[in-house]
Amino acid sequence: MATIKPYHRNPRKNADAVPAVKASIERYGFQQPIVVDKKGVIVVGHTRWRAAVELGLTEVPVIVMDAPAKLVAEYRIADNKAGEIAEWDRETLIPEL
Repeated sequence: MATIKPYHRNPRKNADAVPAVKASIERYGFQQPIVVDKKGVIVVGHTRWRAAVELGLTEVPVIVMDAPAKLVAEYRIADNKAGEIAEWDRETLIPEL
C-alpha cells in the first residue's frame, strides 16, 4: 500500500462511496484489483484505495498497466465512464435482491 499513490488530478469525487466500498471489502474481501501505472500512481481504483487505507490494509491486489502515458490517461476516463452508461434491468434485479 505504501507504494501506491493517488493520481493528483483525479476528477472523480468518490468520498461518499468509500463507506459502501469499505463494507463490501469487509464482507466479501478485496475482489477487484487497483490498477496503477509504472510509477505506482493509481489509474483506476481510487475508491478501493481510500477504503483500504481507512480499513488499515497493508496489502491489496494491484495490476500494473504497462502502457504509454496517453493510453493510461484514456483508460483512466474510459473505465469510469463505462460504468455510468450501464442501467439496471429492474425486472431481473428485483428477484436478485
